[in-house]
Amino acid sequence: MSDLNKLADRVINTDVLIIGSEGTGARAAIEVQKLGLDVTVVTKGVMAKSGATLTADGDIDMDSASATRLLGVEGDLRDSPRIFFEDMIRESKYISNQELVDIHVHEAPERVVELVEWGAEIDGIVQAQGHSYPRGVWMPGAEVMKALEGRMKQAPHTLIEHFMVVELIMEGERAVGAAGLKLDTGEFWVIGAKAVIMATGGGLRPYPHTTAPDELTGDGQAMAYRAGAEMIDMEFPMFLPYCLLSPVALDGVDFPFLMTYFLDGHALNREGQRYMSRWDPERMEKSTRDINSIAQAVEVHEGRGGPKGGTYVSFAHLPANLVEDSGRWFPSTMDNWHYGEIKLKDFLPDLAREAVETGPASHYQNGGIRINEHCETNVAGLFAAGEGTGSLMGANRVSGNAVTSTQVWGYRAGIRAAEFAKDQSPTDPDVDQVQAIRDRTFAPLLREKGLSPIEVRKTLQNLAGDKIGVVRNQNGLEEALKTLGEMSDGVSELGTEHKGKIYNREWMEALQLPNLILYLQMVGNAALTRTESRGAHYRLDHIKSDNDKWLKNIVVTRKNGKMDISTAPVVIKHIEPVEGVFDYGHIPEGRWIT
Repeated sequence: MSDLNKLADRVINTDVLIIGSEGTGARAAIEVQKLGLDVTVVTKGVMAKSGATLTADGDIDMDSASATRLLGVEGDLRDSPRIFFEDMIRESKYISNQELVDIHVHEAPERVVELVEWGAEIDGIVQAQGHSYPRGVWMPGAEVMKALEGRMKQAPHTLIEHFMVVELIMEGERAVGAAGLKLDTGEFWVIGAKAVIMATGGGLRPYPHTTAPDELTGDGQAMAYRAGAEMIDMEFPMFLPYCLLSPVALDGVDFPFLMTYFLDGHALNREGQRYMSRWDPERMEKSTRDINSIAQAVEVHEGRGGPKGGTYVSFAHLPANLVEDSGRWFPSTMDNWHYGEIKLKDFLPDLAREAVETGPASHYQNGGIRINEHCETNVAGLFAAGEGTGSLMGANRVSGNAVTSTQVWGYRAGIRAAEFAKDQSPTDPDVDQVQAIRDRTFAPLLREKGLSPIEVRKTLQNLAGDKIGVVRNQNGLEEALKTLGEMSDGVSELGTEHKGKIYNREWMEALQLPNLILYLQMVGNAALTRTESRGAHYRLDHIKSDNDKWLKNIVVTRKNGKMDISTAPVVIKHIEPVEGVFDYGHIPEGRWIT
């Protein structure tokens, strides 16, 4: 028996390892399958029953003209990929990579049509905030995963569910696999691979209010960073406005926000003022989600919030029967006031008469692993796509583009990773490296007494919400980074009270906490560096958008064991941003140069 087999309960070798099984990972796997390579897909949960894609409420973007011609929905033929591109660049606040955006808007129609051909059902088209035309083809995440899972099953692959990757395995500066914990058995597995695709989603769970499922704990970004990958635009975690704050079971549910797609909702502070008139007097509550979220947070910060720490959404200015009857015409995923299997009328006030208190909830990570047009990172053998990568969305994502990105960029990652793997020879993972990963994995379980990962997680969430949340300032960020440094030093003392190996939640938390802490350190350092307000990043001490100084991307990398912060010029292809310093949310439109 080899030394590796002595360390691992199971050793697997594959051509391409995909970490994450949902929208991005599944789409990548389909392309690897087409090229006839072995593909192994791992997921912390169960495919099509966990992860971020499943929580997508409905819209997947493509230009409205293509949607009309190719899908038969009632879109608008005046739209085009060019206008879609313009909207994405404007709403990214001019710092997204224009090469990537150009690819995205032109390849989106083909990828969406594929899903329909594979069995996904659609329910019309909507126009969401930030879009000039209706582009949100209503295709809930469950439909997306139904189509992808069915397609994947038509070709050989290995799917490993209930598997938490703890660390990438490196051979020099090349990624050659991963090691981690089989959650339903407590076994330590090693997976060798010729190429690795990171499709783990974002790092949304450190925040006290979130729309995200439990799995999104920043694992992919943290592992990629430790492996030497460049991270970009980390200061722009995105928050969704108008989410429920109570009861606890519905904390983060975005039904009130979705209602503003279809009804004219008013955002009110506790004084009854429609405060959006101070932020975007033309679009008001139809402004983009970054501006709405920040406006909510500032109202609370300045003492005009409600008892739960939010502001109010009201539909009481509309006729009562209109509000009541509207549920009949909501899309199928929310018709008749349902949210999944939950009857929201059992929990909501009478919205025809009363306002509901809501707040921003963490919803998406605009930044992440830096990729090029082929989903390559700067680490050989490591590819990445979807949420958890940076460069595409810039400072703000328009609605519906999250699911589109899983398909456009999952497709591209699968092709390039397979091409790379074809030219590689298999390698044996380094035994010493695997031993170190194993030791770290089992340390919390073996420690007799230690810090409670559950309690540390609660402290971390409070810190994130207070200091690195929707609005920030220098003092708060510096205090947060100091505390995060102390917490990072303390993770070696985490222990579990329960010593069982099968689905030990404490153990999972102990393994995820270093990733959550590292994720917040990247967000905090980038936010401290960017001394302006732009998109999803708002500094109370630097409230202007500064195109003269900050029309650039912030890059976070690991150098000599420490976090290094640098900047890179924005990639411009078609639209040149204007120079100057502007009020937040009011950057003038750029000039087309090609």
